[in-house]
Amino acid sequence: MIFSPVAAVGSIFAYLFVILMANATVVLQLIGSWFAFRKMQLPGWKGIIPYYSTYVLFDKLWDTKKFWRFIIYMCVFLGAFLFGYFFILIGIAIGASNGISAGAVILVIVGVLSVIASFVMIVLSLVIEFQLYKRMAAAFGLQNGWAWGLLFVPYIMLPIIGFHKNIQYYGPMNQV
Repeated sequence: MIFSPVAAVGSIFAYLFVILMANATVVLQLIGSWFAFRKMQLPGWKGIIPYYSTYVLFDKLWDTKKFWRFIIYMCVFLGAFLFGYFFILIGIAIGASNGISAGAVILVIVGVLSVIASFVMIVLSLVIEFQLYKRMAAAFGLQNGWAWGLLFVPYIMLPIIGFHKNIQYYGPMNQV
């Protein structure tokens, strides 16, 4: 393999560009959240604290019991995923060192089932989060498409909500 200084410098710049863009999206989301919270007659600082801002949205727009269900789903997701990953690795290690045995196969199967269960938990948490953003969009007089945007590209949608002069906060709407 031949070392290419041009490729090395290009790789470094590409890496720095990705880091810069990731940080820019976080900053955009925080600024947008600050101003969206201000439109909701809440202190802007409440919009930039992770998890607390989500709790405040649940409290203002829906129900805090749903927030705790959301947190439980996220914790179970993380625990089940790590548990499953650990069991898969242990099963593969046992199978590689001692030959494939029933114990190794069982460990891998339990690990895979645990990882599948973790994905069910993340889907459940995304459903709850989408319902929250649907309520947020309705509170600003926006259509359901905005809820999808808030879920997947909040670094674009929150600044639009926060800075657009024609988007007003009307308060929580009764939704099913």
